[in-house]
Amino acid sequence: MKELNYRKVFLLLAGLTAATLAVYGVVSERTDNFYKFLIWNLFLAWVPFLFSLAAHVLYKHHPRSLLLLPLGAAWLVFFPNAPYIMTDLLHLTNRSALYIVDGAVQSRFWYDLTMLLLFTWSAWLTGFFSLYQFQTVIWRKSGMALSWVFVLVACALGGYGVLLGRVYRLNSWEVLTDRHRLYELMLDSINRQSVFFSFFIAIVLLVIYATLYTLLNTRDSREKSLRL
Repeated sequence: MKELNYRKVFLLLAGLTAATLAVYGVVSERTDNFYKFLIWNLFLAWVPFLFSLAAHVLYKHHPRSLLLLPLGAAWLVFFPNAPYIMTDLLHLTNRSALYIVDGAVQSRFWYDLTMLLLFTWSAWLTGFFSLYQFQTVIWRKSGMALSWVFVLVACALGGYGVLLGRVYRLNSWEVLTDRHRLYELMLDSINRQSVFFSFFIAIVLLVIYATLYTLLNTRDSREKSLRL
């Protein structure tokens, strides 16, 4: 795996987030602030990146630290917040009366759609970079095979987390504070439709992450081939 310069990655993601918030500011001035909740959702998408960054720094200085385990667990709990933001596109259908008037699509639809896609892109890129960062830690500590097992588990839990968040309206904080409700919702989610939904989202996450992984490591592979 190629080791990234995470200071530059952080600056890239911070710049993308700033641009996303700027676009929100422009759009909300022209329309309304209905989508203000996206700011909080984008913040939640940053939480797993902060956990992976802490794990990466900790591993470099204390590779045998037991704190890597709770950091990994916390990362797995909050990672679904990154892909979850995609489901906020649902609000476009809920507000269709504002977007289509007398059969004509209003310009505000395109403003809101573009803004939602930008929030989704920012959240997903932040989440996938955090996954890559944690995979790097596991790769160095336990090898490539286990690092990809972690990726598969992360994508599976990501798909299930999106299900719990969008369909069952459970948030990450309740996973830690309301275990009784979590247990009830997990039992309720054991059905064919929920399993298919979770699996579908997990596959999408895996495909996109595998694409990002390949793009990040292609140049590194070419450089090794030229050296040989």
